[in-house]
Amino acid sequence: MKKRLTALLLAAALAFAIGVNAVSPEDAATTPAPAQTDAAEPADTVETAAEPADTAVAPAETAQPVPAVTDGTLEFSALRGQMLSHYYPLLALGENIRTLEEWDYARTEDDLRDALNAIAAQQWELSVMPTIDLDSLEGLTPEEIFDQVGGSAISAAAGLAVSPVVLPQLQTQYDACLQAFEDVRSGKMQADNAGVVRQLRNLQNQTVIVAESLFITYKGLEAQDASLSRTVAALERTEREMTLRRELGQISELTLQQVRSGGAQAQSGQKTLRMNMDNLLLQLKAMTGAKLDGSLALGALPQVSAQQLANMDLDADYAKAAAASYELYDAKKSYDAAETAFQEAREKYADDPGKNEWLQAQHTWNAAQYTYENAKQSFELKFRTLYAQVRDAAQTAQTKRASLGAQEKAYAAAALRYEQGTLSANALADAKDTLASAKAEAASAERDLFAQYRSYCWAVEYGILNA
Repeated sequence: MKKRLTALLLAAALAFAIGVNAVSPEDAATTPAPAQTDAAEPADTVETAAEPADTAVAPAETAQPVPAVTDGTLEFSALRGQMLSHYYPLLALGENIRTLEEWDYARTEDDLRDALNAIAAQQWELSVMPTIDLDSLEGLTPEEIFDQVGGSAISAAAGLAVSPVVLPQLQTQYDACLQAFEDVRSGKMQADNAGVVRQLRNLQNQTVIVAESLFITYKGLEAQDASLSRTVAALERTEREMTLRRELGQISELTLQQVRSGGAQAQSGQKTLRMNMDNLLLQLKAMTGAKLDGSLALGALPQVSAQQLANMDLDADYAKAAAASYELYDAKKSYDAAETAFQEAREKYADDPGKNEWLQAQHTWNAAQYTYENAKQSFELKFRTLYAQVRDAAQTAQTKRASLGAQEKAYAAAALRYEQGTLSANALADAKDTLASAKAEAASAERDLFAQYRSYCWAVEYGILNA
């Protein structure tokens, strides 16, 4: 009979139950919430607290908008500014960064406080609903039940129907909301968001590095294209000479066809190379806001000066790189989290040194320390390797410059012999090609030096090591 009465009261209170559950699914998903551990007393309302400790968040890099290069020359020094102003992924990252930097934490604290108080009020309403003695209703008809207890029965039934479902939901909401509120007051939320900003900036810088690498690669392909042009021209000269010798009967047709085949292969390779160059240039156009169907040339790469090399200081530069590194920052966060977990485990299990949980906590903490030390050592190893690579590239470039100087003197001597009639035109052309090759090798060494030095600069300024 009690079960039948309870079912009747629950059915009568259905509409009321729906009305009591004032927290919508949308609110539950977006607003952390409340709850009392003691259902007899309402949760305390949250009073205004002291301001949270300031958490420094460095301002995001705000590049001044620059007009897109529609036609003309794109200089290497302008690449970063063009990307920050016109490359859509970087524009989106910039907006995300500004969203976090401009966040009003004081208002967030007020909103969370209001949410906590609202949830506490709902919990109080549910906790003070009247109750019914079902034994007193034994043997009564439905009409008699409503005549005798009226609205009290409905209210009690509503409490019976709603409390077991809603109160746990409200408690879950309240706990989450309270945690967020405490995070704002303590500055943890600000610190976490500062970490996200740092990660987003690191992603920005990584994207710019990709574009710079494309720029440098394109200039290298330009040099290869020039070298192939010299090769094609040399093969054409050889083909003309071999054709004449074939007409004179000095070589076979097979030999002539082999020379022609070599020239065709060189021309085919050059076409493939130029296709790759076009694709690289198309990517750079998209990344800098230039018209994809427009004309765009890339300026010469900057030269690394002797003063820039002399200013390299391994120890001082490493300290800057380590401080700027997001990689080490993230490793330190993981290390700190592991340390906190270890301290909690020590407080919980230290009284039983043989307990498995305590042993696991100790070994996990040891592993976390080794992982962090490995991250620092790996970063330093890569940085020192990069420093050595820059030095090696510098000495290689110096050697190539010296070799070029010697080759220029050799070509001058060949030109003099040609003027005196003691050297053929083909031999002079070969000497000129040799000089051009020496120039290309020197230029390639300079590009390699610039690429290595640029990587070193990215490591020092932004803590990014791609090695």
